[in-house]
Amino acid sequence: MALKQVLADPWALVAGGLSGGMAGAIALALSAGFPVALPLGVGVAGIVYGAKVGLSALSERGGGAGAAALPDLPRPAKGSPAEVWLSRAEKAVRTLHEQTESPRDAATREQVGGIDDQAAETIADMRSLAAQVAAVEQAAARIDIARLRTDHGPLTAGVAQATDAALRAERERALRSTDEQIEVFERLRVTRDTLVAKMQSTAIGLEGLIARLAEVLALSATAGGVDLTTERIAGLSDELDGMQAGLRETEAVSRRVLAQGGH
Repeated sequence: MALKQVLADPWALVAGGLSGGMAGAIALALSAGFPVALPLGVGVAGIVYGAKVGLSALSERGGGAGAAALPDLPRPAKGSPAEVWLSRAEKAVRTLHEQTESPRDAATREQVGGIDDQAAETIADMRSLAAQVAAVEQAAARIDIARLRTDHGPLTAGVAQATDAALRAERERALRSTDEQIEVFERLRVTRDTLVAKMQSTAIGLEGLIARLAEVLALSATAGGVDLTTERIAGLSDELDGMQAGLRETEAVSRRVLAQGGH
């Protein structure tokens, strides 16, 4: 991604905002108010955002964007659902590539060559989605949700029991901080689950294309099957278009959800 694109990238802003917001919330729980919390939150947000911009600049200096940069995208944790679905999708695309190279007839190879290109574009979108899953999982892992849920009950009771106004205000501030952090964690969890569900359906869809492409190739080898083969190849192409559109829409929706949550 180009440096100017990162400067406007909602994920960079969301990542910075979430991290900054969490740091500010923690500071609120430990201090008397905003004078400490706000600078800390802004500082952490600036560090996260600056790190992303810096990494993009190094990437540009090292060789550009596009397919060549794909191996540098972060992958989900080894053995996680997202990593499993990405691996299955990559294997399916490799198989599809082998299938498109297999016909002896040059005309047939040319016909199915577009499927190979579309599958390569689809796996690129899949890797981008997987990178977003990795980022969301890393952010969620920094939130001690078990501690927050344990603290929530006593804080709620403490607010109810406080008779002094100043004491009540401080306990309410700590409770709000806890609530905000739990809400952030839940947004991250739902976002991750949505992204992984889309990865699952895409991987299974790509695997299904293997069987259907094999059928098309078998049909193309029979006499008089040319028109029907062309029609079926068009159907496979349309399905890949749908997969790509679905991946991109899911990523866009997830960005909007996280961005709205940071307001």
